[in-house]
Amino acid sequence: PPSLPALMRANKVGKKSGKANFDFPTDKEAFDKVTEELSELYEAHLQGDKEHIADEMGDLLFSVVNVSRKVGVEPEEALTRATEKFMKRFKKLEDEAAKSGKNLADMSPEEADLLWERIKNHD
Repeated sequence: PPSLPALMRANKVGKKSGKANFDFPTDKEAFDKVTEELSELYEAHLQGDKEHIADEMGDLLFSVVNVSRKVGVEPEEALTRATEKFMKRFKKLEDEAAKSGKNLADMSPEEADLLWERIKNHD
């Protein structure tokens, strides 16, 4: 149904097409499709056509959902977990910057990346 969250709907569509034997024969082909779609998204980005970019972003997300299905991971749950993990780490990043007397927005990208890596390595 159209009322489902997009990731859940895409996953259900993929499952249904898979049951009809319209699916990637191997997991590798599903992974390769993600790489192809990412490349197409980048090319659309370089062209600057917002509608084309949106179409390619949708194709990439749909391909990622197919890989998720192929490897047995619920995409909605995986994205929720990744978002929560990012939020937790970002909060630590802000806190660590403040402890060193800095505002995160004023740090150089290199400084922030170093701090981010340290936080990731201690999770």
